[in-house]
Amino acid sequence: MPDALFSAYLEPNDPTPLYLQVGHHISGLIGKDERFMDRLPSEAELCRLYGVSRITVRQALSYLAKRDVIVRQHGRGTFVGAVHRPGRQKTIHSFFEILADKGLRPRMTLLDYRLQPAPEDVARGFGEQGDVLFIRRGYRSAEGPLGVTEVFYPGHLAKMVTPELAGSKTSSTILKDIFKFQISHADISIGLTQAADDVSEWLNIARGSVLLKIKRVTACKGQGICEYSRLLVTEGAADFQIKADGEMLSEGMLHD
Repeated sequence: MPDALFSAYLEPNDPTPLYLQVGHHISGLIGKDERFMDRLPSEAELCRLYGVSRITVRQALSYLAKRDVIVRQHGRGTFVGAVHRPGRQKTIHSFFEILADKGLRPRMTLLDYRLQPAPEDVARGFGEQGDVLFIRRGYRSAEGPLGVTEVFYPGHLAKMVTPELAGSKTSSTILKDIFKFQISHADISIGLTQAADDVSEWLNIARGSVLLKIKRVTACKGQGICEYSRLLVTEGAADFQIKADGEMLSEGMLHD
């Protein structure tokens, strides 16, 4: 019998194919649901949970495998892809730098700059209430839009980052050269999200389209959490590897 929490997510009348709905839901569960941490449930169990056919489940898993979200091992089962597990880096790299290394000649545009109340998770990480600085940047090349980054800084640092700086300097440059902080580590998590109106407008995609979301929480020595950032790109636009020492290598487009 289907699990109500799983089957309720599916919309049979939605134009999105059923296998994509299942695939998107599975991706959102990775690292959050104890059944979707290192290893996924069997095909038979997924069929039961979602109340769908084995063909639908196999199509969903093939979709995720092509995007390296999961790895299917014959005779062993289905496992979470290595780069889609929560991870920790000791070095951070800007989305702009990685795009430039790929010869894409990116242009960075400041889309939003304002002080605003901190979202709950950001306030908890910064350990302070009140306003935080929010910066949104868009990246594009001659071929079109590439991605959007959203960054939060503690409010007491806002006076050090003018709109001019926010529109011309990457987040890693601001941390190192403007704040003069020494990075301790950065925790990375990866999932899917739906595009908000302003983000979808910049990326020239339909409202509510599925985006790959890469969240980075950066800690600096003597400062604690000093930055929250997230990169939003369309599916398939980001391919990368994380080496054993935490350094990120791009094979496509990635991170700010």
